[in-house]
Amino acid sequence: MKKALLYTLFFILSAGFLQAQNGVNHAVKSLKVSAGYQNNYLNDAILSPLNQQGNGMQFGITYRRTAKNILGISIAYGAGELNSNETNRFTNSYLDINIGLEYLVRIANQNESVDFHVGGAYETRAFFVEWNDLDAFSYTSTQGLAIKGMLTKRLQPKHSIQTSLGIPVAQFLGRPPYNGIDEFIIENQDSPVKIMLQGEPSSFGQYLGLDWNVTYTFQISPRLAWNIDYSLFLQKVNGLHPYKRMSMTPATGITFNL
Repeated sequence: MKKALLYTLFFILSAGFLQAQNGVNHAVKSLKVSAGYQNNYLNDAILSPLNQQGNGMQFGITYRRTAKNILGISIAYGAGELNSNETNRFTNSYLDINIGLEYLVRIANQNESVDFHVGGAYETRAFFVEWNDLDAFSYTSTQGLAIKGMLTKRLQPKHSIQTSLGIPVAQFLGRPPYNGIDEFIIENQDSPVKIMLQGEPSSFGQYLGLDWNVTYTFQISPRLAWNIDYSLFLQKVNGLHPYKRMSMTPATGITFNL
């Protein structure tokens, strides 16, 4: 956990220094607010041997500072219900929380209508599922670095499409014990955030993930834009108690240029 905080601090300071070197005074600052309908497919061996699927709402807010390069901070919160494919008698509630910090560097190219950025992100993700007031529960939490690429294509003066792809490369992974009995969980049962953020370093083969997003933007005015988004998120944990999750979220939102 301490190493994760040090990595985050180093990432923030490095990104801020690089952004300053590229002319912060000329940066465009924007704030995006969005709402989407999240569709989840889950197989968690700790929670149940059955496949789970369900949906719920997801809300997000993203701040970006764009000069030549991009510095961004994002927060997303989702909540809903999951049912097994076999029966709807047992309904699970879930919470999905994502926090990210990214810094992307613009790659020079000859096409003025296309921008390509590559860089890194530090992300904290937590997905918590519970049944019948915590009679059964499970969670998967990750913290760490990801590599990210972003491509922006301006179709017309007011229309553009942007797509991004992120892949985790160094993560701290948190999973509960199979039987739910653990001294750390018992001692911190009133601090669920502390429990979920307790993780161990994972190898690339143990934890796999992918985060893909595509956004259409219509520029309503110099200070206001309308967005349509679609995101796909994949997670897989290998081991004695495997975990697989796929989340698909269509969304819409408004971007304000500050």
